[in-house]
Amino acid sequence: MLAKISVFPIDKGESVGNYVAKVIDYIIRESDKAGVRYEITSMGTLIEGETEDVWRLLKGSHEVMRKYSNRVYITIEIDDRRGKTDAIT
Repeated sequence: MLAKISVFPIDKGESVGNYVAKVIDYIIRESDKAGVRYEITSMGTLIEGETEDVWRLLKGSHEVMRKYSNRVYITIEIDDRRGKTDAIT
């Protein structure tokens, strides 16, 4: 499964980079533990791996941001193509 996630608080003003960095740190740490591939971009983070691992990282990303914000905005795009791997180049 390939997913792209963007997560940010909408109750913390204009400068939210410190909050977003906490989610990115979580994705890096947990992806490395699970052997999941990721790519950080300016508009979101790509995550590629087994379905269960990707869903766990998406849910965990939300939970990380909820620790710091009462209102969280998330966009998620998913491409779930059976038998396809290495979509992140």
